[in-house]
Amino acid sequence: MNEIESISSRVQNFKTAESVGVQRFTALWGFSEAALGGVLHALKIPFTGAFLGSAAIIFIFLIAKYSKEKNTILRSTLIVILVKAFVSPYSPLTAYFAVALQGLTGYLFYSAIKYERLAALLHGIVSLLFSALQKLFILTLLFGTEFWKSIDIFTDFVLSQIPVLKGSLSVRFSLILIGFYTALHLIAGIYVGIKAAKISDWIKEKKNIFDKSVLDTEISEDLFAGKKRVKKKWWKKRSGLLLIFFFAAMLLISFFDPELGKNKVYEILIMILRSVAITIIWFSVISPFAVKKFRRFLEKNNFRHASEVNDITSLFPDFRTIINYCWRGSKNLRGINRFKIFFADSFTYLLFWEEKR
Repeated sequence: MNEIESISSRVQNFKTAESVGVQRFTALWGFSEAALGGVLHALKIPFTGAFLGSAAIIFIFLIAKYSKEKNTILRSTLIVILVKAFVSPYSPLTAYFAVALQGLTGYLFYSAIKYERLAALLHGIVSLLFSALQKLFILTLLFGTEFWKSIDIFTDFVLSQIPVLKGSLSVRFSLILIGFYTALHLIAGIYVGIKAAKISDWIKEKKNIFDKSVLDTEISEDLFAGKKRVKKKWWKKRSGLLLIFFFAAMLLISFFDPELGKNKVYEILIMILRSVAITIIWFSVISPFAVKKFRRFLEKNNFRHASEVNDITSLFPDFRTIINYCWRGSKNLRGINRFKIFFADSFTYLLFWEEKR
């Protein structure tokens, strides 16, 4: 038996009480949450949260459509959380909370709304809006509303250095930044919600023309090899360096600009101390308690669903082979076209490659 046949055999042995389609969608959702983020990071694709959220919306729609009972969504959500904890044990609690919310809102929408297209659209909008607002909420919680005021002050100072604009223009750049980030996720939510509702037709079309024989296991570039994300301290990340630069610049501007006065220096120092205090409280008090409770929850459910989690994670090497094959297959394309073909081909092979032999 060659390697492709061996892989196909393992995939076909993946059986649980639910239909094979739901099993596959759950496995792919678990792979997306546990490993796809690393691939997106390796490919230097921005807004990985929006991509992962979009993938979750599609898989939840497929689970809802092909399952007999809508509470299957909740069961699949639990299994995905267990898979994520098994493969990526150091993921932050907010990541598990996001998965849980995606599954819960999906269950509520698909249970309450019989019209699938509307349910998919609302689920896409709510899920991706939450993803955006969650990050904005954390920033506001850490630094307070003074953080957004400081961005406006910094922007006005930069504009005032341009002679033509000096004293004639004041920009609420914080609102522009928040609006752009939120609008980007809103548009993505609408787009993926509409696409998710049409995915069934797309699957039928792709299944009819799918040719498994072109898939081989020869890999010239492994997207996973040496691409494991190293846990960096916050000040070593780009966002951390940007924050340090911003605070340093604001302190200098506030100290030397007579219009702002030295009171602004103290406000910025208080803002920094506030973020440090909240961070210390979170990591020394709240997080250990929450993590302890969460681990108990995982241990309890891991025992119940151990076989399903093992079945899903055993497919990950095969999924990795497919992802690498599709990336290599798109090497002659450039830019957005390559990513478009790469994602479409990856999704097709991940769904159907064991269908035809």
